[in-house]
Amino acid sequence: MIAKRIIPLFLLRGDRLVKGTRFKNHIDVGDPISQAMIYDAQGADEIIILDIDATSQGRTINTSIISEIIRICRLPIAAGGGIKSIADARKCFHAGADKIIVNTQAVLNPSLIRVLADEFGSQSVVVAMDLLRTQKGKYDIYVRCGTQKVKDSFEQILSQVIKCGAGEIVITAIQQEGTLGGFDIDLYKKLRAIIPIPFIASGGVGSYDHMVDLFKITGCDGCGVGKMLFLRDYDIVRIKSYLKGRFVAVRDA
Repeated sequence: MIAKRIIPLFLLRGDRLVKGTRFKNHIDVGDPISQAMIYDAQGADEIIILDIDATSQGRTINTSIISEIIRICRLPIAAGGGIKSIADARKCFHAGADKIIVNTQAVLNPSLIRVLADEFGSQSVVVAMDLLRTQKGKYDIYVRCGTQKVKDSFEQILSQVIKCGAGEIVITAIQQEGTLGGFDIDLYKKLRAIIPIPFIASGGVGSYDHMVDLFKITGCDGCGVGKMLFLRDYDIVRIKSYLKGRFVAVRDA
């Protein structure tokens, strides 16, 4: 049985970690370097680092932070923010990232994923998508940190980026993000049926049982964890111990 991944989700604003709710009202929650050391010691499976201002400011992620984390930690790093070219991606890889994450440009220009996958390999290219449930129960896809709705259906774009060579998908349910109220289980069940590659769920986790439900009901491959780690009394060791006790396969902490 393939082990499920527990992945701390780092949102960068400048050189600080922040957390918000539904992509708004961000607060400072600490230093990314010290937090990475903590989660490395606790047995996290990798870290996702997203520079949430990079696209709006017309730049790429702060690679110096990636380099410093790589210098002191053993954790694999998936990094994103403002990536729109081979040159942008190469900066992340040279800094030490194991994978790059492409969000806005992957949605607006799915052919970029083919270019990146051909250059660096599909295993190194992750596509992130942010979805918002409508009043009719459907889902719209948003880019630029949830500020711009895209007219095409998320199913159409998802199919395109997978065909273009994405190696993994990260899906954030905007309406759940930062609420600590649990995952959108119906969404992730639907996604499991149409995503043939690994995918990570993000948005809403606030308890051990939220994770158990996510893994057992939806079959997704990993869980992005934010506020639950930063603002509540949880750690990776206890999370993995609880999951093992509920017969969810995870790597040893």
